[in-house]
Amino acid sequence: MKRTGLLLVFGLLVGFGLAMDGSAQSSSPWLWGPLVGAVTDSVAVISWESTRPVSVDMHYGLAEAYEASGTWDETLTFDRQEGHAEIWLQDLTPEREYACRLVAYEGDAVYPTKIGAFRTLGPDLRSLSFLAYGHTRSFPDRHKLVADTMATIDANASHVVHVGELVDTFSSERLTNFRWAISNLGRNTSYLSAVPSSGTGDDAYFEAFALPQGGGAFGEQWWAVETGALCLIALDSSLDDPSNPAALQQAAWLRQTLSLSNAALRIVFSSDPLYSSRYVGGRNDRLISLWKDILVGGDADVLVSSFPGGYEHGYTSGIHYINTGGGGGPSVQPVADRVPGLVYQRTDILHYVRFTAVDTDLHVEAVPVASVINDEIFLTPSAGAVDSFSIRGEM
Repeated sequence: MKRTGLLLVFGLLVGFGLAMDGSAQSSSPWLWGPLVGAVTDSVAVISWESTRPVSVDMHYGLAEAYEASGTWDETLTFDRQEGHAEIWLQDLTPEREYACRLVAYEGDAVYPTKIGAFRTLGPDLRSLSFLAYGHTRSFPDRHKLVADTMATIDANASHVVHVGELVDTFSSERLTNFRWAISNLGRNTSYLSAVPSSGTGDDAYFEAFALPQGGGAFGEQWWAVETGALCLIALDSSLDDPSNPAALQQAAWLRQTLSLSNAALRIVFSSDPLYSSRYVGGRNDRLISLWKDILVGGDADVLVSSFPGGYEHGYTSGIHYINTGGGGGPSVQPVADRVPGLVYQRTDILHYVRFTAVDTDLHVEAVPVASVINDEIFLTPSAGAVDSFSIRGEM
């Protein structure tokens, strides 16, 4: 099992090596971290990975208190930790800013990480911004450019959701490159993901991301987060066969989640889109047959999916379809001449999508980072949106 519940959990791939000889190593033991995962009104998940056995202090507390005093509210101490660790912090205060830091000790050497931050959610939260992007495989340096731009321009975003095509394969090397690319972004933003088409049966994917609870594998194959006027839902689009019991289970869960939600704004994420120029005919008929009626009947507002190297915005049956693939992966030219409800389309552009919710209003913007021309990167001189629209939700 990945975890035993909403408790302080420690020991995922944790090793307890032989006692050190007392001499400190010269290089930092941190491979990555801290990385912020799922965050709710009272819980936050922090993960990291170390390269060798070290003693670790994890400090955390209200950001305001730390900034005023320079001291931490809480410290968790772990002895001889090595490898991947995932800690669930509980009993946090809703709608507050928290800070955290890891410190490793090895002999006389001390190795502190940079300070991370996150904001807890809450039912009365009236304003919130979050980001979405996808298709980051193959080129970690391009991915880092996009991720660092998000971390700089949208430093106050509460969440970022990756919608697919994360890495070529879920190998240790590829995931290390991925962590390097998102290090600044994931340290200060709750970093979430919808299951990529290639990740459904790969335990390495579920170990790599600390996701909200939902259903399917590890309780994270599909998930939902609700706060204020927003309901965010992520689905596994590889479950597109109506004869597959897991596909029907996910569809039933989606129908129930939408029917029970009181949110005015409902945004759904999936790796594969329903409508896209990546399909011959512009349609994914298998997913349409499983999801469309549920999404329309459940008053979904936006479906955000991945798209190789470009951006598409369509609108049909009362739902906006955003296909975003600006995370740095290779471009694939469209194959469909016509896409139902297509509003805007652009290829060969590094970008992400910003969602800003105020009360029951949602503003959506596709933010450019750079253009890719003949495999060269040309930075965008302005962060003005290439496409935008607004939605007024109803409670």
